[in-house]
Amino acid sequence: MEYQNNNGNYDNRNRRKSKKKKRVYYKAVCIVLCLLIAVAALGIVNLIRSGKESPIPEKKVTQNNESFSFGDSGPKETVSPTLDSDNALSVNVTAANAFVINADTNATLYQKNGTDKISPASTAKMITALTVLDYCSPDDEMRVGAEIEMMHDDSSRAWLMKGDTLTVRQLLIALMLPSGNDAAYTLAVNTGKKIAGDKDLSDTQAIDVFMDKVNEKAKQLGAKNSNFVVPDGYDADGQYTTAYDLAIIAKACLDEPCISDIVATYSSYERWTNGREVTYKNTNELLNPDSKYYRPEVIGLKTGISGRGGACIISAAVINGNTYICAVMGSTENDRFQDSVDIIDAIKLQ
Repeated sequence: MEYQNNNGNYDNRNRRKSKKKKRVYYKAVCIVLCLLIAVAALGIVNLIRSGKESPIPEKKVTQNNESFSFGDSGPKETVSPTLDSDNALSVNVTAANAFVINADTNATLYQKNGTDKISPASTAKMITALTVLDYCSPDDEMRVGAEIEMMHDDSSRAWLMKGDTLTVRQLLIALMLPSGNDAAYTLAVNTGKKIAGDKDLSDTQAIDVFMDKVNEKAKQLGAKNSNFVVPDGYDADGQYTTAYDLAIIAKACLDEPCISDIVATYSSYERWTNGREVTYKNTNELLNPDSKYYRPEVIGLKTGISGRGGACIISAAVINGNTYICAVMGSTENDRFQDSVDIIDAIKLQ
């Protein structure tokens, strides 16, 4: 009996020790699990915080995912403006569509129907200018021909005449300052023939070749919700863009020295190769020192007006060391400038 009792006590002691070991084990497992959960939770919190504190993602966020710019070294990923729902600027814009970005950080400051499809009017001349310079040097010479008869009778014009000979840069001045539709067609036809390597192309065929490249260029820049039909931006079926896309195109114009120099000028005197002397004034009242809309910070960019698109302006200004681009579309002739001024003044107050 004594042996049995001792054995029973021994077994009881073993069971108690076993239970104690199990409790210690379970407690250790619980502590480890709690630590793992805490670490995971901390990681998630930091990830969320980092997302909120990074207004400009390293990888581009656009309406249509990623886009690329193409240079000598091949495609390079570019960063386009983000489409934030909240507007950072406190401003009342009367235009139907607007989009404002900091061109240096790609931050969106304000938008109003920024991705709605609209008619570009003469703001389309920005992408025309960019495409021309992809294939022509500013010093190349072009001769004005019958292509200027392709523009509509009520077009804005630079008053080019058949037989005029001038450089590409001078044609770009005629395109961007007085918003010459005649200059648009001369540039498009001559560039289209150069792209095709065929001087015998008809003017219509040359325009088709050129406009194909215009739309390729727009897509490469990230302006994927645009389709341009004519080089002057005159209202045409199937032609559309967005305020967002125009802001992207405007940024590319500012990065092109030849264009950025031209659009920042209010008045330009030129003597052409054939001896003609001309002086053009910019249609952008933000650059006119005698205008009530004048703002010294403004460095461009392009106005427009059409039946479908209304009055519009893509402007750019340098404020406190940063460059801002403002697209105001679907407005009236004067309100487009007032909206732009209000936006510029609101940026200054930030």
